[in-house]
Amino acid sequence: MRNKLITAILIGIITACGAAAMAQAQTPEAISKAATASIGRLLPGRAADFTVEIIPKDNGLDVFEIEGAKGKIVLRGSSATSVLSGLNWYLKYYAKAHLSWTGDQLKLPAALPAPPQKVRIVSPYKYRYIYNYCTFNYTMSFWTWKEWERELDFIALNGVNLALASVVGQEALWQNFMLRLGFTNREAINFIPGPGYQAWWLMDNLEGWGGPVTQRWIDSRAALQKKILARMRELGIEPVMQGFYGMMPRVAFSRFPDAGIIETGVWGGGFNRPPMLLPDSKIFPDTARAWYEEQKKLYGDARFFGGDPFHEGEFAKVDLTAVGAGIQKNMLDFNPDAIWVLQGWQNNPSSLLLAGLKKPNVLILDLHCESNPQWRRRNGFDGIPWVWNIISNFGGKTGVHASMGRVASEPVEALKSYKDNLAGIGAIMEGSMSNDALWDLLFEMAWRTEKPELNQWLSDFAERRYGGTTPGVTRAWKLLGSSVYQTGGGYEQDPRSLFCERPSRTPRSSFPAYGFGPYDPCRLRTAWKLLLDDADKFKGVKTFEHDLVDVTREYISNANLIVHSRMIKAFDKKDKEAFDRYAGIFLEMIDDEDRLLATDPHFMLGPWIESARAWGGDDAEKKLFEWNARVLITTWGDRGAFRSLDDYASREWSGTLSVYYKMRWKTFIDDLRAQLDGALPSDINWYSLQEAWTLASDRYPTKTKGDPIAESRRIYDKYTAVLDAKCSK
Repeated sequence: MRNKLITAILIGIITACGAAAMAQAQTPEAISKAATASIGRLLPGRAADFTVEIIPKDNGLDVFEIEGAKGKIVLRGSSATSVLSGLNWYLKYYAKAHLSWTGDQLKLPAALPAPPQKVRIVSPYKYRYIYNYCTFNYTMSFWTWKEWERELDFIALNGVNLALASVVGQEALWQNFMLRLGFTNREAINFIPGPGYQAWWLMDNLEGWGGPVTQRWIDSRAALQKKILARMRELGIEPVMQGFYGMMPRVAFSRFPDAGIIETGVWGGGFNRPPMLLPDSKIFPDTARAWYEEQKKLYGDARFFGGDPFHEGEFAKVDLTAVGAGIQKNMLDFNPDAIWVLQGWQNNPSSLLLAGLKKPNVLILDLHCESNPQWRRRNGFDGIPWVWNIISNFGGKTGVHASMGRVASEPVEALKSYKDNLAGIGAIMEGSMSNDALWDLLFEMAWRTEKPELNQWLSDFAERRYGGTTPGVTRAWKLLGSSVYQTGGGYEQDPRSLFCERPSRTPRSSFPAYGFGPYDPCRLRTAWKLLLDDADKFKGVKTFEHDLVDVTREYISNANLIVHSRMIKAFDKKDKEAFDRYAGIFLEMIDDEDRLLATDPHFMLGPWIESARAWGGDDAEKKLFEWNARVLITTWGDRGAFRSLDDYASREWSGTLSVYYKMRWKTFIDDLRAQLDGALPSDINWYSLQEAWTLASDRYPTKTKGDPIAESRRIYDKYTAVLDAKCSK
């Protein structure tokens, strides 16, 4: 009876205080049940090997404990994500197992090994954050509940307790909100973008592009969002929902002509940004309340709200302090405990905007700490709570690339300098599903207060990722750690193969003097050879085979620069024979890499396109969604935005290489060949050429083909001589 009474009281508290109270008021039984269920999904058939217990926080911070008792592994934690973090630590450092975005290695013994003594670790951070708005499109545009259920278990396993969650299902919210304000349903539909572009819509960069979508799509996404949010709250992951910061559809100018709506400029070289309703407008309070009420009706209460009125934009004539204060006031009027989550990117959030805000109700995400940290030049944001984050990947491009040294050391430095207001650590990748070592380290740093020894950490990573190791594999990972995983970071060093560049005589300036980026390619070549030497010992280990393919792909992305250089030198010397020879090798390299990538599902175009089509209810909808999927990773936008956004999200995938990118390079090479025969240079219309591919409907394989080890060896034997001269110096 007493337990029932307590439960009834808790239910009353939850009902009164909403989702924020829900996370705090979860019973130990509910937390334990959620963690145990997640263990069962992550480790099928092994949940019974673990006992879950809930313990108090340590001075307000999350904590986990690991201990062996009575033949079981006892996992204790102050929350479901703490318990699961303990599970992850146990799997990594005692069971030598590994879960990742690109594959799992779960060769667990029948009797699990117990730690020699109790492990207790306290996180130094209040928040462990994940997701960029862009992640929801560059990676997740067409995910179903199947992908999302695994993802939520995976991020909980990695300790995440705060996650951007406002992208999926925003279509229904905006539809309801606009109808409430008196707009027509057609006006609402025209405002909503296609399935590949919600991120930039919600960041106030564009409207309508990629649409119009159907009511079936809107309803389906709302249903998916409700499942996502329910699971997040069950696992104790607080969602960051969308705040109202004044963004309005362009038709609002005519609907509310005297309301104080302003233009906000052009974004991306071709998109008119949605206009902004200023907070000093008479209708702003009622409009903001309508937004928050409609969001609550659809998706429940929330405490964290994202939304940046000045993201990648400048508004010189706006009183930034008054605007910020007005947006936050209306947010707090709806929920006095609300926290406005702002992106620290470029010049935002400006000091003027922050000057008008209540500091305890703000959380700044310093997005680009691996390359351009704001916290260093802004005195740790002068006491405002903030989160140390990395982006690392722009556009979801393919590439082995990371600043692991900085990830291992700089959060520790920041924590020592700004312990009072450094509130968290987080992952702000624009695209996920790559570079597992980087993200494994980043998530682990949420539980560390000292820098790990990176070579040892990488050796341990390889052993658990592959279920064993060899001296050669260990040495290979040390070489990777001192080359591709020790880059400086930053967009200017963003990984991108020359194959995926707009064909030209000179590569981008980020490939200085054909210099392969900011690392020694010879170390990569040696690491590749060491992995190949021991590859047969790991045959069938999908995580090893994936990494071998990725390292091979990265090598070709280096070697193609040398072949390109020789091709252009032959052209300049008017040596037709040499030009044809190197041009043939260059195009053949594209086909060979495509064949390699076809052995791994993470490097294939077919699944991306088919996942888009699967969301369609009829042929027209399937075609629209496929077009979104094709455009996003190629031209990105229309002809107006093409110059600045083309290839931003390029993918070295089987299918894009052999068809799309080879088509571009062959067009360019054919034109150079014609010039050698006396023709004038052609003015190639790249947009029209590429647009034709985005409008096509040819199908691509969704099943892997070939042996990744055999393909890697074939490429090694065929092309390593390309770099031999450079690496022998």
